[in-house]
Amino acid sequence: MASASSFDALDKAPLNAFHRRVTFLSGMGVFLEGYDFTNIASALIFLVPYFHLQPGQVALLATSTYVGTIIGAVSIGYLADRLGRKFMYMADITLYALFALLSAVAINYPMLVIARIGLGFAIGADQALSFTIIAEFAPRSLRGKLNASTWIMWTLASAFTYLLSYGLNPILHQETWRVLFGLALIPSVIVFIGRRDIPESPRWLVRQGRIDEAREAMNAVVPGSGATLQIDPNHVPSAKRRPVNLAALFRSKRQTYGTLYIFFMWFCVTFNTYGVGYFTPYILKTLGFTSNLSLMGGAVVSLFALTGAIIMFSSVERVGRKFLATIGFGMLALIDFGLYLASDSHIFSVLLVLFSLFQLVVWIGPAGLVGVVAPEVFPTDIRSFGTGLAAALGRLGAITGIVLFPLMMKAGGLKFAMLIFCLDAVIATAAMLIFGYETKGQSLELESPAFARHESVASKSVSG
Repeated sequence: MASASSFDALDKAPLNAFHRRVTFLSGMGVFLEGYDFTNIASALIFLVPYFHLQPGQVALLATSTYVGTIIGAVSIGYLADRLGRKFMYMADITLYALFALLSAVAINYPMLVIARIGLGFAIGADQALSFTIIAEFAPRSLRGKLNASTWIMWTLASAFTYLLSYGLNPILHQETWRVLFGLALIPSVIVFIGRRDIPESPRWLVRQGRIDEAREAMNAVVPGSGATLQIDPNHVPSAKRRPVNLAALFRSKRQTYGTLYIFFMWFCVTFNTYGVGYFTPYILKTLGFTSNLSLMGGAVVSLFALTGAIIMFSSVERVGRKFLATIGFGMLALIDFGLYLASDSHIFSVLLVLFSLFQLVVWIGPAGLVGVVAPEVFPTDIRSFGTGLAAALGRLGAITGIVLFPLMMKAGGLKFAMLIFCLDAVIATAAMLIFGYETKGQSLELESPAFARHESVASKSVSG
């Protein structure tokens, strides 16, 4: 069996061109996610009159991508742990390009819904893979920072979508939605070409007992590093002895804590952010502010999200994951409570400050950390599956927030809704304190309880 020190050449390598390339190519998957989760909000302005959509149809179309994401994240995450990262890494971007094209040329509503579900499937698959692949190739001291950088791309994509739709509308009018959907085909083709040269993960190859291939993959990342991979021939791992299933996510106390840590983080943050953030302009409009003022408020708030993502990127390796997540949720609870108190004030400046702080805090903390923590709390044999399942729970949280928010507004107004979101943030803060542990700077192999037990047995066998 390979020891953690066998990957020292990868873990301690300085940042090089390969690291930058794999981060960009994986980050572009996150960029495309941000682009497509945002462009539907703009596209609906044109799609509703174009296809004469009823409220139920609008709701189905708006959530169709999220449904597809849940299916893709779980299924492809599972297959990536069984069949390898590389094949699925190529397959998901291929599917993305196909369904982006189908979305753009949809001739009726059912075709568009099917295309958006397929697009979500590809996005979910990429969520399970991109964070995993960056983590398995990145130097240990930069792993969090490189994964965190992808969320900057998400926020940039979101802002770009609004600017693009704003610029295209005077030219294309009701056909704007087709161009919005179709333009995603260009970066997806570029990413497909770039990903062809990315090797299979050497950590996954070792787990499959494919040692020579693992050495070749290591050499592609850091030339000459393959020679440092030392294997005990009596303890070469077998994939058949490592089932990829739900039970594996809870096979020890430490693994259970890690699983609950990321599950709570991803579900709670998306429930809050998609419930509040997705509806920020709508909230302002329902409080009596003009459409222009409400849209301006949404634009200002989005800039604070970008700022928060940049701050998180800069601090994640210095401050650590658990601290940022815990403080982030704690401050989010305070801001949610502040919005609860301010909901009757109808003072635009006060609400704008609170909504801006909401986005700033959530992106400094848990919103950007989910992709950093997920691949660090799961061992190699279940890393993609665990990350995919966590991402799926995140999308479920988003759907829950989006669907429940209008119902909460109807039941008790903004005060009631913000009280529920405050409770969500309090629960998440407690979960971070109870289940969270710091993964900054740790070896991906040492974080696997199964690996530690196997190493202990192997060491005794060799010494004996």
